[in-house]
Parts: sequence; structure tokens; C-alpha cells
Amino acid sequence: MEKEIWKPACDAKSEILALEPRIDLLHDVLGFGRFAEIYEDTAGIFLGRRPGDIGFNEFLGKPSEAAKQRTTELFNKLSNCSQEQVMTMLRARNINPKDLGISR
Repeated sequence: MEKEIWKPACDAKSEILALEPRIDLLHDVLGFGRFAEIYEDTAGIFLGRRPGDIGFNEFLGKPSEAAKQRTTELFNKLSNCSQEQVMTMLRARNINPKDLGISR
């Protein structure tokens, strides 16, 4: 019974990959895209850390309007549980959902 307490009610990563198998903005910021980590600075600029790197060496800039639109559409297709999980992951990474096109 103890293991059931810690088991998540949903799996946002699997749901995202099932809906959109191609790597895009949401995949990257959640850490299962091209980068091990994404950092957003106070100006809303994104930097990426590739797997094996020790720093955020990839300048990504701000997401394009097209990327934000795709992210919004993908987020809206997720179950409520997965949406909550995504929001929790974004908060843990100090990424503002509005900068990705997610307003909730």
C-alpha cells in the first residue's frame, strides 16, 4: 500500500509523447527533449544544457509565437491530471508557463 501513495495518478511524459512524438518546446523544457535541462532567466530568455555538459551553453532565446501556439495546443489536449503534472514540473524548474503560451 505504501508504494501506491507515491505512484503518480498519471504520466504526463507518456501522454505528451503519445500525442506529439516529435520533439518540440514542451518536451525540451520538461527535460525529455534535446536538452537535459532548460533555464529561463528573468528576462524570459531560455538557455539549454545538453546531456553531459556542465553548464547552460546553448542560447535558445525566446520561443516563437508558432512554438507557443503548438505548446498551447498540446497542453490543451492533455488530461487534467497531466496538465497539473506539467504545471508542477514547470514550477519546479522556475519556468513561467505564460512564456510557453500556457495560461491557466
